[in-house]
Formats: sequence, C-alpha cells, structure tokens
Amino acid sequence: MKLPPIQEMQDVRNAWSEAEFQSQLLSLARGLGFTVAHFRTVRVQRANGSVSYQTPVQADGAGFPDLVMVGHGRVVFVELKANKGRIRPEQEAWITMLREGGATVFLWRPKQWDEIAELLEKWSKE
Repeated sequence: MKLPPIQEMQDVRNAWSEAEFQSQLLSLARGLGFTVAHFRTVRVQRANGSVSYQTPVQADGAGFPDLVMVGHGRVVFVELKANKGRIRPEQEAWITMLREGGATVFLWRPKQWDEIAELLEKWSKE
C-alpha cells in the first residue's frame, strides 16, 4: 500500500474535527497499551423542543478533561480541541486545578499529532 505524501497526511489531520481526532487518539493510545476513559455526552431534548448536549456526571464535572489515560506508570488527563476550538473557562479551571495538584495534563490539537504520537510511543517503551 502506497502512503500519501507527508503534506497530504498533515492536511488531513489539520482538517480533523474534535471527534475524528479523539477517535484516532483513542486507537493510538489503546494500541500502545494505555487504558483510556472518555465520558460521552448525551443528547437532551428539553420540553420546549430545544436540544442540548450534556455529560451525565454528578458534582463538579463540568469542564473535566475529555480523556483519562492510564498506563506505563502514568496517569494523564487530556483535553482535546479541534485546531480552532476554544477552551471554556470551566475546562481551564479543571486543567489548572489538576496541574496544581501535580497531575500531568495536556491540551492537544490535531496539528500536534506527530508530537503526541512520539510522546505516547516513548512512554510505551519506558
């Protein structure tokens, strides 16, 4: 199988939505031996017919990072965003609190794919 030129591969990655990026990252991380948790949003239809998406979690879960990855002696929290996605204040608050507590926390975007893959591969070999 002939691979597309590197620039074409980068162009495809740069166009990934957050959901596409997450799917690729889950495959990579699990393939490298990490156990990954993701808390999925659910579609909620209100009585007035409007729709919203919520993550069913109790207490202070709003803004919690998208992924928790565990493996190879590490626990890592990851917030995912599309390349142009904006971080919400409650997400920033969680990232700050986790880091202040000594946790490893990343904000990753598709344009960082090569760096992410290199880091996860390195950790999987330690």
